[in-house]
Amino acid sequence: MFECVEDAITYIESKRSKRTIDEFRETLNKCQISMKQKNMIHIAGTNGKGSTVNYLRSILNAHGYSVGTFTSPYLICHNDRIRVDDIPISDEELLKYINQYYEIIETDGLSMFEIDVLIMLAYFESLDLDYRIIETGIGGLNDKTNVIDPIISAITNIGMDHQKQLGESIYDIINEKMGVIKPHQMFITSETQGTILARLQEQCDVMEAIMYVVPEYQVSRYPFHFRYRDMAFTLKNQGIYQVTNARLALTIASKLIRLDANLTTSAIENASWKGRYETLPYHTGTVEIDGAHNLPGIKALIQTLRVKKEQNISIIFSCLNDKDIDPMLDLMLKEGYTVYLTTFNDERAIDLSKIESRPHLVIVDSFMEALKTAYIKKNHIVITGSLHFISRVRKYLVESNKGG
Repeated sequence: MFECVEDAITYIESKRSKRTIDEFRETLNKCQISMKQKNMIHIAGTNGKGSTVNYLRSILNAHGYSVGTFTSPYLICHNDRIRVDDIPISDEELLKYINQYYEIIETDGLSMFEIDVLIMLAYFESLDLDYRIIETGIGGLNDKTNVIDPIISAITNIGMDHQKQLGESIYDIINEKMGVIKPHQMFITSETQGTILARLQEQCDVMEAIMYVVPEYQVSRYPFHFRYRDMAFTLKNQGIYQVTNARLALTIASKLIRLDANLTTSAIENASWKGRYETLPYHTGTVEIDGAHNLPGIKALIQTLRVKKEQNISIIFSCLNDKDIDPMLDLMLKEGYTVYLTTFNDERAIDLSKIESRPHLVIVDSFMEALKTAYIKKNHIVITGSLHFISRVRKYLVESNKGG
């Protein structure tokens, strides 16, 4: 049992065991925690899950509904993963639940992610919420969030990522992600590729689920203007990819409630999701941080920088060692950017000694050194890569600014 939340969080973050979803379901049943709660919405996909959750939460909050959300990984503190109306679970509540379920965590050997899902479900069950929006961790079919019984499931998009866990081919990844589709429910996606959509439709037919596809919307200049039904939106200081995420959230919301144009416009335009093309001060200038942690994410970041017509770009990049780093580096270098490749204090971070040198690629031991060098050269600095890396950089930038 723990007396302070810091010790409790350190304890759960050390839990790395591998169990099946059925074993986790058994644990929840033993604890008598409900997996079928009021108005659950399940969001899967390769990129944009957290942003879609946040836009949807913002729309529902604006219309007066109370909303629980579950997202991962966290950016600022562990509590971020479990929120009600965008307010993270308190230290007191988190500590209470870790202590309450300590024995079952030990007996059943739960992983950190399982503990988070268990606490989220127990916490949400104790509250009178109108909606519960839950993001998958990795995949769908075998993801520990897939114990829930949602009224709507959604997939943002499907691309190559987490191949070690999900399978080496795009078809393996599709089969895993579409495991969130449940019988007789609504399924909504903003995926655009015909072959993937055809496979998703097949699964919906099998499940007798109704599939809705969010039409692609082309944006070619900044600020990003887009329409949804009779509403017009303008996104500033955000990535171009957020247009798609916002339109997916709007489509889901339209199936749940009657949208008021003024409330909805304000909810979308004022929603911010930290770490996704976020501008932060650095010395006398600013830097952008963006959690583009896979190839589709890097492509979306490059598209944003192109449309914004940014010049003299330096990218500071780091990722985890399970990523195929070469295609991501090649894309950024081909665009003409100077890329500072660095690492960070995490057992899963990349090993810089294994990276081949190439023109305009600068390998540095720390992001702080990379920041200083890029700043002296008066370049437009974009920091991107793993969300774990982004979390650390963001903390450094925020604390540096307080100090300055």
